[in-house]
Amino acid sequence: MIRLGRLFPKHLNLNGDFGNLEVLSRQLGWRGLESEIVDICVADDIVDDLDFILVGHGSEAAWQDILNDFRQLEAKLLTLKAKGVVILAVSTGFEHSVEIGLIEGISVEAIEERVSKFVIYPDGKSEVLGYVNVNNNLPPIQRCGSVIGTTLHGPVLAKNAGLLVEVLQTITARKNLPLPEIIEAKKADQLADLIAELWELERELASE
Repeated sequence: MIRLGRLFPKHLNLNGDFGNLEVLSRQLGWRGLESEIVDICVADDIVDDLDFILVGHGSEAAWQDILNDFRQLEAKLLTLKAKGVVILAVSTGFEHSVEIGLIEGISVEAIEERVSKFVIYPDGKSEVLGYVNVNNNLPPIQRCGSVIGTTLHGPVLAKNAGLLVEVLQTITARKNLPLPEIIEAKKADQLADLIAELWELERELASE
């Protein structure tokens, strides 16, 4: 069983970021692997057999409600990072992950004018696509060990097949499993066509 954790589900899903978990769960199912989504609200909810954690985006008011609780998770999140568990932190989740040291090598600084646009951004040898809406200097994607910070909404894993497969491969590799192919080839082809159409549309928007 592959366990996918979501932090503070009542507070950190402002832009549908939990869609990332649905994408992972469906992809695993299509590949014959069972998964479950686990809610994390206190430190004791973080257990050693978690395979992925999502820190979603929330409003300023939402973070005021949970910030102390989030900081109480710091030690356990850092332990999971050290073990290679993928942690995906989105937008304000990215900001606060920087603040507790999950993502190093960058600091959060306010910018004068909010950025709201579609972007295509380099990610190693490939690119990532999505919509940013930020008032700080954080980049569309930043990696720190097994932690991925992103300002891309969408959700990001639904639009970026390369990043999705990377996450899936990391999850299964930690369980000493190869990543199986999607069982239904037709479904895989349909999905690839949809993503290609999405990229064509949003590439035009990103170039405006």
